[in-house]
Amino acid sequence: MLKRFLQILNQVWAVITIPIVFIVLVTPVTLLAIPFGITNRLRIVGPAWKLFGLYTVHFGCWAKVYCEDRRQTELRAYPPTGLYIANHQSFMDIPLALTQFQIPPIMKKEVLYLPLLGLMGWAAGALVVSRRKRDSRKKVFVQAKHRLVNEKFALQYYPEGTRNRLLDEPKPFSELKVTLMHLAFEGSVPVVPVSIYGTRGVLEKSGLINPGKKIAILTRPALFPKDYPDANTFARACWDEVVKGHSELLAVHGN
Repeated sequence: MLKRFLQILNQVWAVITIPIVFIVLVTPVTLLAIPFGITNRLRIVGPAWKLFGLYTVHFGCWAKVYCEDRRQTELRAYPPTGLYIANHQSFMDIPLALTQFQIPPIMKKEVLYLPLLGLMGWAAGALVVSRRKRDSRKKVFVQAKHRLVNEKFALQYYPEGTRNRLLDEPKPFSELKVTLMHLAFEGSVPVVPVSIYGTRGVLEKSGLINPGKKIAILTRPALFPKDYPDANTFARACWDEVVKGHSELLAVHGN
């Protein structure tokens, strides 16, 4: 009974404070950054989004957070480059990722209509796609190629396509959307594998938050297309790194 009461109390705290922090911290900075190009825009808004992510996971959800970054030194420089791929299990993946890197994602169109969050995500450089429309998917691939190859700026992507609501482990390679990894191979763009663990446990199906849950994110060294014979071999190797990272986090932080 006490546990449920504390859970509801934490839920009220999160529902009130997380939007306030977003409105006060992220919104004005992002609006001011809109006129700038993507590189300077992210330089301006990145710190605000990072603080929002830190607040959400540490003080909004009171999660026990583990982070490790194994990227090569050159991949940590600004502006960030490369295609960042990760497994996707919960909406909490987004603020957790923000604590480690502030890189625009490919954002599904439905998020665009969420009050403030969608608009601020777009303003911060996210590429918007309607997964049900083929023309929209083709358009976002063109935009992604320009962002990665021509602008040489990083992009964040979840190859599983949507949150994996049924399994704790990443989906098998055969079920992924690999077009962007193939595009990275063709454009000689490095891919940075990111493994996320435990975020499904933070949010119940009812929407209630479970405080005190362990969540973890491991950013692995980038893989480079020049080291692989073809696009599919490269894409499979990239996803294998995500799976290995998830297994590593599970072994260390699993209950």
